[in-house]
Amino acid sequence: MKSIAISLLILSWWMCLPPNSFSEFYKYVDEQGRVFYVDDLGKVPEAYQDQIHVYQEKYDNLSEQDRSQALQREREQVELQEQQRLLRLNEQLQESQAAEEAEKRRKAESAKQKLMEAMQTRVIVEDNRILVPVTLVNNGIELTVNLVLDTGASQIVLHRDVADQLNIISLNKGLAQVAGGQNIHIEKGQVNYFKVGPHNMEKATVLIIAHEGPSVSYSGLLGMNFLKNVQYTLDYQNQLIRWQPPETDPPKEIED
Repeated sequence: MKSIAISLLILSWWMCLPPNSFSEFYKYVDEQGRVFYVDDLGKVPEAYQDQIHVYQEKYDNLSEQDRSQALQREREQVELQEQQRLLRLNEQLQESQAAEEAEKRRKAESAKQKLMEAMQTRVIVEDNRILVPVTLVNNGIELTVNLVLDTGASQIVLHRDVADQLNIISLNKGLAQVAGGQNIHIEKGQVNYFKVGPHNMEKATVLIIAHEGPSVSYSGLLGMNFLKNVQYTLDYQNQLIRWQPPETDPPKEIED
């Protein structure tokens, strides 16, 4: 009977214990991202008090040594998960940076390609003539025609029909000597704007002549008052003119 009474007393005491009577510990992360667990709130630095998480100790039924080992395993697991999270973030950052660099290279290559295209003009090679497309603007009228590249011509020369389309006003008239020694009647005029490839001239002087004979595939000559002020190379095989970058100031007229 005495033994039974003692057993009942122990059982009653055990039943009076609060369920899951676990101790508590606290977690915080420092500025370096390191995770700490402490069992005393006073061990948490004041700077990290606002991030405290309270955890109940799960291993009170274990011996001190086993509980310490279990807690250590938990901490290592949490730290491993944190390291893996940081590793994933770092990988995502590297992927993002790689994508940005690739996009920058793509844009740079595209800009380079556009610049190269802008710095070359496709021409027509016909019977040892190089026909260059030029754009003329005058009195609100814009016209694109082919002119023969001619380093022997001192001025830009336009056929009369082109000058009429552009409403070019004759400033004066005279005679000019052409290849073969003969003289022809010319008129001098001016266009508001003259453009070849990346180069342009404002208020460009032009000579106007009446073309005689069979029709031709060009509308005049691209002369030295333009060509003298630009640098270029001819690619006969690919039928291209490759221009050097234009100067800050547009080509200037050559004095008569």
